[in-house]
Formats: sequence, C-alpha cells, structure tokens
Amino acid sequence: MSYGEGLIIPLLFLIRWTMFPKRKIDMERIIPTSKMSLKMSCIRACGNDIKAASELYDFFIKDMPSIPDFDVAPPSTMQQITEGAKKIFGWIDNNQDKIAGYYNLIQQMRGKVTITAPLQAPPIPNE
Repeated sequence: MSYGEGLIIPLLFLIRWTMFPKRKIDMERIIPTSKMSLKMSCIRACGNDIKAASELYDFFIKDMPSIPDFDVAPPSTMQQITEGAKKIFGWIDNNQDKIAGYYNLIQQMRGKVTITAPLQAPPIPNE
C-alpha cells in the first residue's frame, strides 16, 4: 500500500462532505400556528436555506389547507377580565339556588336566621 492509496477514502469523504452536505432540520423549531409563523419557523429550522425552507413549507402546507394567514392576536387584559367576570356572574346566576341552600345550611348550623330563595312564579297559560 502506497502513501497515495491511504488518502483516497478521506479525500472522497471530504469531497462528498463539501459538495453534498447532509442537511439537518431542527424540527423542534417549527411552529404551525399560521402560514406566516410556519414560513418563518421553516427558514429558522433550515438554517436560512431558502430553497430547503420552501420545500419544507410546501411539505407541511399541503396537509393544512385551513391554516390562518397570520396568528390571532391574544385578547387584551381588559377583555380577559371582562370574560372572566361574565363567566363568574353567569355561574352564580345559574347556581343561585345551590348557593342559597349552602348558605342556609351553614346558618342553620350556627343557629342564625336563614335566607329564602326567590319564589318562582308558575308560567301563565296561553288560553
């Protein structure tokens, strides 16, 4: 074995590595919440290789035709507070009989005066 024969395999490996590099795609960086975020995350995952990112984007988007163009803006703090208050007051309105019952039970155990639930009038007949 001559000196040149031992260099052939590393030389072929070096040529293959520089001309045809193995592409690594970081799949953890892909965020498919909207078309825009998918495009940006594909570019980021492919290491700013636009051609590879375009192929990856096309691969994903063909199975998701109903994805929105842009991410939906999160609700403001005031909207979150308003929605939370509506839910709480709606729950209280739906369960006021149970709440009054628990209050009466506690007051009876303490030996105090209880409250009565509002009377429900029967429906008026149509005749």
